[in-house]
Amino acid sequence: MKRHSTTFPYIVGCMLFAMFLMVAPNRVAAQSEGESKINSEYHDQIISYIKEDLLKKEKQIAKQAERILVNLPNEYKLYDETFVKIHLDVEEGTKEDGTPEYNLVYSIAYTCKHLEGVTDDYPMGVYLWDKSNSCRAICNLTKTMVEGPCREYFQGNKVSTIRIKATTDGANISHVPYKGEYGDFRYCPVTYNGEQVRMSVSVAEGINNNAQLAYIRAQSIRNFIETSISALKNEDNKYEYITTTYEKEGGQYRRSSIEIVVHGAFDKTAEEMEAKLRDDAYVDFNIPETEPGSNRNTFALIIANEDYPSPLPAVPFAANDGNIFYKYCLKTLGIPERHIKLLSNATRNEIREDAIQWVKDITVALNGDANILIYYAGAGTTDADYKPYLMPTNLDLKKIKSLNGKYVIGTDNITLSSGELKKLLPQCVSIDSICMWFNKVAVKSITLIVDASFDGTQRNGQPFFGVKSTVKKLKALRIRNDILVLSSSEYNKTSYSYDDQHHGFFTYFILKELKRTKGDITLKELFDNVNTQLSYESSLQGKLQQPTVVPGGKLKESWESQKLK
Repeated sequence: MKRHSTTFPYIVGCMLFAMFLMVAPNRVAAQSEGESKINSEYHDQIISYIKEDLLKKEKQIAKQAERILVNLPNEYKLYDETFVKIHLDVEEGTKEDGTPEYNLVYSIAYTCKHLEGVTDDYPMGVYLWDKSNSCRAICNLTKTMVEGPCREYFQGNKVSTIRIKATTDGANISHVPYKGEYGDFRYCPVTYNGEQVRMSVSVAEGINNNAQLAYIRAQSIRNFIETSISALKNEDNKYEYITTTYEKEGGQYRRSSIEIVVHGAFDKTAEEMEAKLRDDAYVDFNIPETEPGSNRNTFALIIANEDYPSPLPAVPFAANDGNIFYKYCLKTLGIPERHIKLLSNATRNEIREDAIQWVKDITVALNGDANILIYYAGAGTTDADYKPYLMPTNLDLKKIKSLNGKYVIGTDNITLSSGELKKLLPQCVSIDSICMWFNKVAVKSITLIVDASFDGTQRNGQPFFGVKSTVKKLKALRIRNDILVLSSSEYNKTSYSYDDQHHGFFTYFILKELKRTKGDITLKELFDNVNTQLSYESSLQGKLQQPTVVPGGKLKESWESQKLK
């Protein structure tokens, strides 16, 4: 067994806290007349949206937590068999006045494989939080997360319920000295082995049984929280202790975990979302429907690449872009389900050999009587001549020296050398190539919609990596005569995300127009309306973005009257 050095098998997943989770009473089941309609008409949509947001946040804190654990001092490093789990969720409850509240649930715990003689669990008879490597890790991670990526949920002096679970094994405890670090306790409420009891511990009498030992372990963690985490220094916070003594002996039975319920963390979010849903501002909901399968001659290929290998960051909301665009193709444009292929986090081979070949085979089978719609959301780059490339998710970045040694890109301005570019671009897919793949394919129309940033800047405005250009002017794409390319921006400009709407800016306004018109809109009207709205809204947010359209020479003005439906 060894301790972690540069690799930590970090697992983020759903935690099973059922054995110690104390569910708040009076959970909301239904709302009476006159109460907030958030829990009725729009309830499921709002909860789903909040959960989706939390899942993205969970991925973010997973990466940060992994980096912290890997970089611990040697004496504090965790064994390879110790796994930390962090989970974020939304929990519904009721306020004292009976109205609903939407709470954040932050959970952190650890598991250790039990091997004789080595463990990150508590030593026998020890109660101090920092004497267990694993307990020390979850306490310090909680401080980092509450004061860092999760601080938005704790702002505004919010009240929390903090549940601390602590366990002991079945080893006989005759007497453990208690130095009184946390004061004396007399008849204090605690859940012990599933029952509500009263616990007393004093300096004079010390710790004389496992029930007291588990309780003082929980108090040690409380002391850390109250003295070290500024966002949780609220006198109105409520602490609950869930303690257990197992019959068997062993380090795996001497553990602790933390759960923090932030009351009302999403109340304002729910109210704002309800208002937007009433105004129909969200494109993800109330998607208009046409006759199912009515658009029989249209075939859609959707590629949504969000997660990339380290040190490349994720593309915010790319997965949601693809999923919702799929729904509009199916419901609003009336494309049969079997005529739509959705690829998530696609590799180069999947794009070229699977997806594109699927489209080409269809056109052959139909003797060209097909309209092809190809949509891409993800990361992009260019060559030295500004020619755009789509980035698959299976990139091998080991030979790209500029990216080596970086945990994640986001602060440094990185420019790839010509040699590094030669190693990267063959792994990508150029838009020129996609167009050329259809050069000898008979087809009625091909519309390519691309929502990606190619200029070395991420969707969130942070640096990605750039390419040193050898030309001063952006060259036009080599488009075959009957292909139309709609792009989120010029290939030397940034394409951003619309964070409030959980989409790329370009994708959001395309979906908005499809929703407004129920898909009955010409491509010219679609582009013009998207261009107007996108330019206006992005400029208000201080990140001007202007889409582009490149029609093939054969199309001339004929593309303007074409429709997706």
